[in-house]
Amino acid sequence: MAFALVLNKLDEALKKTGCSICRVEHEKAKHVIETFLWENVTDPVVRKPINQAYGFCPKHTKMLAAVEMSTSGPVLGIHFIYELLAKNVEAELKKGLKRKNQQNPIQKILGKLKLSNQPGKRFPGLHPKRICPVCETVQQAGENFLSALFEELNQGNQDLKTTYYQSNGLCFDHLRQGLEHYAEPYPQGAAFLLKDTVERLETQREHMKSYIDKHNWANDEHELSLDEKSAWLRTLTFFTGLPAEHFTIQIEDF
Repeated sequence: MAFALVLNKLDEALKKTGCSICRVEHEKAKHVIETFLWENVTDPVVRKPINQAYGFCPKHTKMLAAVEMSTSGPVLGIHFIYELLAKNVEAELKKGLKRKNQQNPIQKILGKLKLSNQPGKRFPGLHPKRICPVCETVQQAGENFLSALFEELNQGNQDLKTTYYQSNGLCFDHLRQGLEHYAEPYPQGAAFLLKDTVERLETQREHMKSYIDKHNWANDEHELSLDEKSAWLRTLTFFTGLPAEHFTIQIEDF
C-alpha cells in the first residue's frame, strides 16, 4: 500500500490544474534545487554527479537560476558550480587540442586523402557520464507517484477515484509510462485510467469538432458553449501536462 505522505501529495496535486504527476515532478525538482543551494553547494561529493553531467539540463539550469535569484542576492551557488565546470571543460579542450597538434604528420596526410585505416573518432572527452542529477531524482519521484496512483485505483480507493474524475487526469506521457510499467501488476487501476481517458478524449474531440463546425460561415449564428470554447485547452493539457493557464498569447523570448 502506498505511503500516506505520497497519497496526500498526490491528492493535493490532483486538485490543481495540469497533470498531477507533472506537478509533483516539478515540485520535487524545485525542492531538490533549493536543498542543494542552501545545504550542499560546497559539498564535493554532492557536486560530483553535476560535474559528471556537465551541469544541469537547460530546464533545471533555468530553475536553478530562478530559485537562487529570487531568494538571495549574490548567485554564489551558480558560481561555485559553473566556475568549476568551465575549468574542467577548458582543460579537456586543451588536452584535445594538444593531441590534435601532436598527430603523426603521415596520419594527417592519409586522413586528408581519406586513406587512413583508422575509423573516425569522436573528439575525446565532452561526453557526459550521466544525465542531469535533478532529472534522475525527478524521474524516480514520478515513478513512485505513478505506482501509488495505479495501486490505489487498483484497490478501489473511491475517494481517489472521485478526486481523479474532477482533475485534469494524467498527461499522455505519464499515462503511457504508467501503462508500460504498472498495467500488469495493477490491471484494475490501468482499466480505470484507460476508460476515463478514452471518455475524456471522446468528449473533448466532439466539442472540438463542434467548435470547427460552428466556425463555418454557414453556422456562424450558433453560439459556442463553454465546453466547446475550452476543449482545446483540456486537449493540450493532455498532450503536454501543462495547466490550461500556460497557453496564452505571450511568446517567451529565447
